[in-house]
Amino acid sequence: DLWITPAAPGPAPRGIATTGSSIMNLPWSYAGAPALTVPADRSAGGLPLGLQITAAPGADEYLIARGAGIEGAVAG
Repeated sequence: DLWITPAAPGPAPRGIATTGSSIMNLPWSYAGAPALTVPADRSAGGLPLGLQITAAPGADEYLIARGAGIEGAVAG
């Protein structure tokens, strides 16, 4: 019912000049599927790593409800 993938090809960039690569989100955006990212870990350099959770188109509320539980399970 949910797809779980990396949120980005690497950790978040330093600073606020960019949000980083959106390549991992593009397929879901084109498909009209809702996606959210939860914090999963930190890189060796201390930068955040995210886990992207995606549901079927129209399942936004289901995704949000499940996202909180998944975040709690993976957050360290």
